[in-house]
Amino acid sequence: MNLIRTLVVDDDHEIAGVHSGFLLAHGGFDVVGVAKSGGEALEMVRELRPELMLLDIHLPDMSGIEVLRAARNLPGDPVDIIAITAARELETVRAAMAGGVLHYLVKPFNSKVLMQRLDDYVRHRANIVEHSSISAGPLNQEHIDRLLATAPRGAGSGVSPAVLTATLPKGLSQPTLEAVVGALRSSGVGFSAS
Repeated sequence: MNLIRTLVVDDDHEIAGVHSGFLLAHGGFDVVGVAKSGGEALEMVRELRPELMLLDIHLPDMSGIEVLRAARNLPGDPVDIIAITAARELETVRAAMAGGVLHYLVKPFNSKVLMQRLDDYVRHRANIVEHSSISAGPLNQEHIDRLLATAPRGAGSGVSPAVLTATLPKGLSQPTLEAVVGALRSSGVGFSAS
């Protein structure tokens, strides 16, 4: 198994060390760099070409959202991003989602939550590798649907309950949302938005 090349971006040296430790303890990741600022992170993305970046939003020189947007514009393969931050503002979460973060973890969280997100990412990455070996040509709709189905997204896979509560539409409570999500997950059948 190839280790997933990962860049940790956090201006707090101790927290960056803790996150690096979790990545190494997981066993599926190689920490190729640790950046303490947005500028340093972008330079490391250009030089080191990581596959995954754990990104804090609050950085000393620019926001993590700016780093996310700039990283998306760099040439070469895109870096996948998991936001790990104390930022809970709706605008920030929406900007991160629009930028394509795979998970958005709100600090503090326990090690089990991070390990689950890392497991999700390993499965997602394995699915991409599997599909890339199927064919060098265009994917068919079934392959695309399977890739999107394994992408780590949405309720229960990265967005914290506090964030979900903040973004629920009027008339939908957290207990109702959890009941609906639970029913959909336990049904074993696919459902459309309608």
